[in-house]
Amino acid sequence: MILSVFTSIGVQLSVADAYRQLIDLNPDNQYAKNKAAGSLGGAVNAGTIILHENGYYERIR
Repeated sequence: MILSVFTSIGVQLSVADAYRQLIDLNPDNQYAKNKAAGSLGGAVNAGTIILHENGYYERIR
């Protein structure tokens, strides 16, 4: 899911934009919000994206 939104290294999105785009990937899924939040958290934990202090995610890998 993350790689569908953060298409290449260096892509930056605000927290709200990243969350909204991830939810839009599964509009009919009742758990779309949970999946989006889990996907962002998992990607940060795995080191694929980082969360900057200014409120933007950036793909680093």
